[in-house]
Amino acid sequence: MPPAREPRHHPRNQLNDLTGTEWIRFTKTWFTLTGDDEPPRPTDPERSWLIVDSRRYHQNRNTELHPARYPEELVRQFIEFFTKAGEWVLDPFSGSGATLVACREVGRNAFGLELSPRYTQVTRERLTQETLGTHAIVRQGDARRLADPDFWREEPVPNLALATGGLPVFDFLMTSPPYWDMLRHSRGGVESTHKRRAKAGLDTAYSDDPADLGNIASYEEFVARLCDILAGAASLVRPSRYVVIVAQNLRAPDGRVITLAWDIQRGLEGRLQFQGERIWCQNSKALGIWGYPSIFVPNYHHHYCLIFRNRAAGQA
Repeated sequence: MPPAREPRHHPRNQLNDLTGTEWIRFTKTWFTLTGDDEPPRPTDPERSWLIVDSRRYHQNRNTELHPARYPEELVRQFIEFFTKAGEWVLDPFSGSGATLVACREVGRNAFGLELSPRYTQVTRERLTQETLGTHAIVRQGDARRLADPDFWREEPVPNLALATGGLPVFDFLMTSPPYWDMLRHSRGGVESTHKRRAKAGLDTAYSDDPADLGNIASYEEFVARLCDILAGAASLVRPSRYVVIVAQNLRAPDGRVITLAWDIQRGLEGRLQFQGERIWCQNSKALGIWGYPSIFVPNYHHHYCLIFRNRAAGQA
């Protein structure tokens, strides 16, 4: 009988199943994704961890319906760092289901909530294609109800135990919330992604639902409501475990630069402990000539993956 294999990770590593080398590589504060319009990168042991292959992310027509999705390959590396196999992940804005699909791919359980019935159905169809023996459930509903015990009693989630008070406990939260009303604005006179999607008959906004945060007229009200929802969802995460929120700063139609990522960080101050950020650089995104030839207008091709830690019990 062959000897039992030693675990790859350190025996005192209670966070994930990674080796020390894999752990260190993840802590680099930026990374890129290869798109389907780029040739495969050569294998380089010293740099391959910086690049996540997202070509498969572009191949699913159902996910193309969603106007602001993020790739499973991006989510997967965060899930592998912040959880162990078999743990539970929460996504309160599940969109077309990237978080849930990624969890199934790496042997984690997941629960996602999505306001739009259309995208809820897209996610359910995607999850029927997965074959691993973990649980990935999406439900249609308003994320404001996540911290309400009645929400969890109305339709119990299989194999997700409820703690004292009727609320579940998750090991990690990862999500990408609406970027205010950015999707409703086409910038500049060039053939933007917004205009191309409109011509193709694809969604250019999430929905017309009044409960959709992207339909709030006041930016200040949007940030306040968003941070309340995120804090409520994060209250379901175990003490000392992590929350990752993917957000982008943006430029309003009147020219103002809106620091959405940092406004979210400030809005959660005192409720979650900010640990830092990793920057997702969209290397394959097309450039737009927004200010030419008279004014500098940046092409925002990066998103902030804001990393928070839930406060330990009794921690101020």
